[in-house]
Amino acid sequence: MPQILLGTVAIEPNRWGLVRDGGDPLIRASDWLTPAANAGFDGIELWEKHATAVDETEVAAILGGPVPITVFNSYASWEDDGDVARDDAVRWVARTGAAGVKFNVGSDPGAVDDYATRLGHWSNEVPDGVRLICECHFGTVAEDPATAAKILETAGTPERTQALVHLGDDPELLRAKFEHHGGRITHVHVNFLDELHAPRLRDIESDVRTRVDLLRDLGFDGTWTIEFAHGLNTDNDDPAFILDSAANDLSLLRELLS
Repeated sequence: MPQILLGTVAIEPNRWGLVRDGGDPLIRASDWLTPAANAGFDGIELWEKHATAVDETEVAAILGGPVPITVFNSYASWEDDGDVARDDAVRWVARTGAAGVKFNVGSDPGAVDDYATRLGHWSNEVPDGVRLICECHFGTVAEDPATAAKILETAGTPERTQALVHLGDDPELLRAKFEHHGGRITHVHVNFLDELHAPRLRDIESDVRTRVDLLRDLGFDGTWTIEFAHGLNTDNDDPAFILDSAANDLSLLRELLS
């Protein structure tokens, strides 16, 4: 059975700085690791600020928690002035023992070669054996599958420089991504955001099933993160409600992947 992770960004009310300026977390992620384990998650994708913007007591609690930190979710800049942030991300990946690190390249079309070069350098610094997973996010140059393929191929081998897709992507976009760099796609963000709201997966089960089946037909056999869940950006945007929503989403995803 594939590993399914909880993205701690899902349960963080201040994930986009919508509650309090600065974007620092309002919750202690460690408080929710035992409930996540009890819900059946195989690990977590740790939102960087749940580690980098808290005290050492909280960091120790996360590192000693009942679920592993499988992916470290970094938002380090890939522009010229991002060297320090990228170096910090390397240190956090090493400290957490994460098996993968998610990153986003920048949005400047004229800097594609620079992003590839920086990714190659970063690959030399990130601990051996860690997957470098490009989110290929909307709004970055990597949203174009051909451009993403160029960056990843320039920077390293498929065992090292990889990519993720979003389950809510249009099926034609998913096919295009697999056509250009399918062998590097090793992770999925379960994300059906609609104007910063997330549906219950069982309410859109047909769409979820269609995309899960498509990914399997395309040869995907990687890890999954429930990145967002119902309750987000509503009056129920609190970790208990959203973790319950995520657990229900997990149940459906297990069924579809069994």
